[in-house]
Amino acid sequence: MKKALVLLLTIGFTCGLYADGFEIKGIINNIDQNAKTIVVNNIAVQVMPQTHIKLDDCGIFGMDLNGKFVDLAVGSFVEIEAWPNSAVNGAPQNASVSYIASEIEQKCVSNRAY
Repeated sequence: MKKALVLLLTIGFTCGLYADGFEIKGIINNIDQNAKTIVVNNIAVQVMPQTHIKLDDCGIFGMDLNGKFVDLAVGSFVEIEAWPNSAVNGAPQNASVSYIASEIEQKCVSNRAY
């Protein structure tokens, strides 16, 4: 019984690790307004209409704000939750796009190092 419980907990924990896809962190290098793609660390990411965009700590008292594609800016630090392009049904099969974003969190930094 204990072995079965440990096995189930291990499987559940492992599945939870991969449930959110991949995480990409970095600086936005390029934005293509027409194709709705961004490039982060030389990785092309497709932004879909369903992609949730958060502007982290940008609001009054450091509250998160909901954003839109036009709020993303070259040079901004972002954290992206994404899936491989081939794993998403119904996604545009663009050979130059590696990932499809499910969530993008743009960090608002007021005190930059330089």
